Amino acid sequence: AYMPHWEEFISAINGYQHTLKCVNKDVRYVRYRTCLSLFNMELPNRVLDSLSRGLETTHFESISLHNNSFGENGIDFLLSYMQNNPILEELHLGENPIDKSDDFDQLCEMVQEHPSLEHIELIGCNGEELNGFEMLCSIINVGSKKLKEIDLTDNGISTGGSTFLSDFLATNPILKRLTLVGNRFNDEDATLIAAALKHNTNLISLDLQENDMMTRVGWEALYKAEFDDTSLNSAADSNHMCQIDDLNELTEMDGREQNRKGVRSK
Repeated sequence: AYMPHWEEFISAINGYQHTLKCVNKDVRYVRYRTCLSLFNMELPNRVLDSLSRGLETTHFESISLHNNSFGENGIDFLLSYMQNNPILEELHLGENPIDKSDDFDQLCEMVQEHPSLEHIELIGCNGEELNGFEMLCSIINVGSKKLKEIDLTDNGISTGGSTFLSDFLATNPILKRLTLVGNRFNDEDATLIAAALKHNTNLISLDLQENDMMTRVGWEALYKAEFDDTSLNSAADSNHMCQIDDLNELTEMDGREQNRKGVRSK
């Protein structure tokens, strides 16, 4: 019953592809891009087949697929679309778990080979066979010389003491934005990342919010990487390029500590 509606939708896309525009929400990077976004709707095989045929010659610069329950066939659709679309710059995949390691390996190969992709977002995509930290390492390995934005929110990433991420950041790659919200980074990771930022002048945004294993120790290390007011020399040597999101966590911690002290004094 729903197929006629999908066919009409695909026909409309083909007819009006040059007028479909979206604006990047970040005002610092306002740029118009053609974008296909499918949020919170199931994409069964028949729909995926029709989309594949309909989008063979319709090239968007950005594609967003969130919570579509499409499984392995959805990954095949995505890989095919990426292969046929040489102008794709942004890939957003959210709450569509990638269950098989082979599927993820194919996605990484496509990322590496794609001529124009520079932004990848995989939110909550670690499936049955995927380890969050291995996802991070694989994406960095294939995209170290091309990706400017990486978002791996909510993938259960835990480094296990590895210095892979901090070593990568210390090489000053072209990466501009790194979002790792809701993972399992700890104080040791934060300290290593803070040290790496002293050698990085390209990263302008780092988001480590909702990593509950990080305490004041980790946040203070990051704060000092951004602005170390110990001395004039340390302030001058701080990283003045990177904005670390949610450093107000330190202010909130101070507030909670002051409240506890106030309660005890009474």
